[in-house]
Amino acid sequence: MKVNEAGVLPESSVYFHTPGLTAQRLYFTLSCTGRYICSGNYAVSRPSYDSFLLLYVVRGRGYCYLNQQRTALDAGSLVILNCHEPHRYGTDTSWEILWAHFDRRLAQDYYDAIVRSGRQVILPRNGYHASRGLENIFRMFSVSKRVNEAVISKNIVSVLTEFLVFEQAREDSLGHSMRIEETLSYINDNIDQPLTLEMLARQASLSTFYFSRVFKRETGYTPREYLINTRINAARFYLRTTDLSLKEITYRCGYGSESTFCTTFKRVAGMTPLEYRNQP
Repeated sequence: MKVNEAGVLPESSVYFHTPGLTAQRLYFTLSCTGRYICSGNYAVSRPSYDSFLLLYVVRGRGYCYLNQQRTALDAGSLVILNCHEPHRYGTDTSWEILWAHFDRRLAQDYYDAIVRSGRQVILPRNGYHASRGLENIFRMFSVSKRVNEAVISKNIVSVLTEFLVFEQAREDSLGHSMRIEETLSYINDNIDQPLTLEMLARQASLSTFYFSRVFKRETGYTPREYLINTRINAARFYLRTTDLSLKEITYRCGYGSESTFCTTFKRVAGMTPLEYRNQP
């Protein structure tokens, strides 16, 4: 739904959610999520709001207050706030933010562990990886319109974990394993897109030559081999569990033509897609 708050521009959206009883008993629960595009007079100052807040700065610049001290939030920053207590944040210029209010089981424990680590605000090296959980939650409401409580909780845990592993990632001088893990996640999230070696290397912030070497060492596959296997595995799933046409499966698996898809599938699987689908 559209937003009626000072400083929030019309293209912004917010979604409210009432979790079921099972979710309240078992999971982290979501009360609302949004993507805000704000002008310089956006400011929030509340004595309390019954939740914790995860906020990611997509672009622009803002601030929050931690221990009554103003802290800058640059593009790419990820912050957690305990909104059960007085809290303030906003922007003096402009920004775009993804955010989610959550609570329930273990929320206070996670927050306390993050505060003890001294990392309520982090600037992860890979913004895509850090923001993915919040993006997934937002898209569940804005795009798919199908809400899954367990998946919401899983994505909240994913974002919280970014705070807890941040120091370990920073201390890894090369960070090769984490960069490749992030690349694997990126491939799986964008399997329908025309991914190239250059795009994947750029995502990992490595040269194509060095990226290929590190990828092979970490996974046992070249980037091309891994991408092909991932696409064919997805095709196997669609062929055996859905009634999608070959054309639809072709595009969902990132191939530009049915002939290329069928040729690749037969080379990898040892049979044509239709032969695979019609197996007993």
